[in-house]
Amino acid sequence: MRFIYLTTLTFGLLCSNVFAQEAVDTARAAESAAACEEAITVFHDISGFGRRDRAAEKMTERHNEMALSGWRFASLEAYNENGDLEGFFISYTRNVPCGSGRIANR
Repeated sequence: MRFIYLTTLTFGLLCSNVFAQEAVDTARAAESAAACEEAITVFHDISGFGRRDRAAEKMTERHNEMALSGWRFASLEAYNENGDLEGFFISYTRNVPCGSGRIANR
């Protein structure tokens, strides 16, 4: 009976090692694809005057301008100061040729 348990445990460990190696290889492929991108983060100020100047409409205009330059929207973080919404940090990414030297500090 002990032999069956040990055999089953050994087989399970071997299978999990194979699946773990496959997951590591998949993660490396995704990492190498991401290495050929550059990113930029801009601050979209809506404090004071921005609220009266249609902040959402101006953010949409900025998204369209960035898209025309090849940038894709990546993320948005709200910036609050003393409980007041002051603006947004908006991140964009775009593909660059690998090895172009445009990716800084790698």
